[in-house]
Amino acid sequence: MNRLLPLWLLVAVPLLHGEAVQIRTSDLPWAIVNTAYRSVIETEVDARCPQGDVDLSLSDGTLPRGLEIRGGALLGIPKETGTFHFSVRAANNCSSSVKALDLVVTGKPILRVFPEELSCEYRAGQAGPAPLTVQVSSTWPDLPYSIQAGAGWLTRKGGGVTPGKDSGLAADVVSLEIDPKNLAPGVYRTSVQFSTWSGANSPVVSVTLKVVAAE
Repeated sequence: MNRLLPLWLLVAVPLLHGEAVQIRTSDLPWAIVNTAYRSVIETEVDARCPQGDVDLSLSDGTLPRGLEIRGGALLGIPKETGTFHFSVRAANNCSSSVKALDLVVTGKPILRVFPEELSCEYRAGQAGPAPLTVQVSSTWPDLPYSIQAGAGWLTRKGGGVTPGKDSGLAADVVSLEIDPKNLAPGVYRTSVQFSTWSGANSPVVSVTLKVVAAE
């Protein structure tokens, strides 16, 4: 004879078999050896089991020397380079889940720009010169970078992040637009500097503009 289950048991069954706690983080930012690192490991708790804080712990694998999981984040100062594979366990009062993560620890990112010198000519009264382009790549994927132009007649569009590891692009493209309308005939020189947080270098692109008088 079938017997009806109590209501409290019907509610509890999904909690026993489901994963009410999830780890949302999929990709960890790369770390620089011997440099302070902190990356929050994001978690999500659904309505089946909202009570209690979520505790994170190492479930499997090995962290780089100097790093630990504490306070909801992976933090510390990594003392060795390499690619590290490990699993993190998230748990609260009634549920838990495990997720595999990878962390790359390497040297400081190096920016590369091409070309390192640009030039163009503008004749007064004609349409402005076509935009100049710079290709920006790095030893790191998905690397945010900043751009500083040294003259008011030069502005940039686009750029800001190098291609990701799964991208088919070899470099990010920055467009440099020139507005020479208020410039007297002559030769003008400026530079555009590229930099990134904790980068090993700050490459510079030299730009030369020649303004020619109208015929």
